[in-house]
Amino acid sequence: MKTTNWGLAILTVFFLASAGCRKSEQAVAPPREFFGVKVDLPSLEADFANAGPEVQDSVSSIKSFFRYGQFARAMVELNKLSNTPNLTKPQKKLVNDLLEQTKQVIAKSPPPSGQ
Repeated sequence: MKTTNWGLAILTVFFLASAGCRKSEQAVAPPREFFGVKVDLPSLEADFANAGPEVQDSVSSIKSFFRYGQFARAMVELNKLSNTPNLTKPQKKLVNDLLEQTKQVIAKSPPPSGQ
């Protein structure tokens, strides 16, 4: 009888300890800054994590264009993404916010060298 009580106590402690170790929702990284303009690319990735393959390709392209400073191409891709029919209202708002942020980045970025 005592071994059953000890076993039950150990199991209870184990389950309580494992429940406390679970992470709550993963935090989204802070926005990245380009030429003094904060661009919320981490939210783009988080909000479209469960989207279809075409949308995932578009999100990946946008991130890549920002990484390599191709802001005009990122804007074209954001426009394409904004016209995707199955976007939710929060996703549409995020894409429109990113379009505005991209316009600001383009306005503040230096002209390409050699021109």
